[in-house]
Amino acid sequence: MEDIEKKSLKNLILSNRKILISFSFILLILAVFLWWSDSNAKKERYKNSEDFINAKVYLSQNNDQKSLEILKKIIDRKDKVYSPLSLFLIIDKDLETNKDNITKYFDQIISIKNLENEDKNLIKLKKAIFISERADEGDLISLLSPVLNSDSVWRYQSLKFLGDYYFSKKEFNKAKQYYSDILTLNNSNNDLSDINRKIKIINNE
Repeated sequence: MEDIEKKSLKNLILSNRKILISFSFILLILAVFLWWSDSNAKKERYKNSEDFINAKVYLSQNNDQKSLEILKKIIDRKDKVYSPLSLFLIIDKDLETNKDNITKYFDQIISIKNLENEDKNLIKLKKAIFISERADEGDLISLLSPVLNSDSVWRYQSLKFLGDYYFSKKEFNKAKQYYSDILTLNNSNNDLSDINRKIKIINNE
């Protein structure tokens, strides 16, 4: 009986050897691809790290133009760590005078596929703040809606930003709506003194 089973197994393997060989070949190719992809990603991350450091070195040497060129290339590569850091450095050091270009940089980073969701929410909030002086309010709402309609850690800051945005424009009913939404959040770490002060001002209008 045991010999029959062994022969049956052998016959099964022999009859399907082409399928087994093909399957083994596919697994080998997949393993090589995954190794290559991981190795390539590490090399790219290392290069972005080096370039970011070089950009900061050029900044320390007052070579702002060279620094900006490097930072723009890092943004183009859409690295989930160094592309956002490059944009923040450009803004912090006021390296780019063209605001439309900076808006494009924001959009490039928001489009990074493997960007962490909370990092993307932060980028959206920073973009909203950056464009708020010249953007249509509909664009701001559209940009921040995914943050407002979620449990994001940036929800409080987004609500406060929009409340302050409308408060500065003296659109008090809209401002109060966002301030009131903040008061419903269950987060004891939020400082509500400024919110309550502004709501009191609105109520006295």
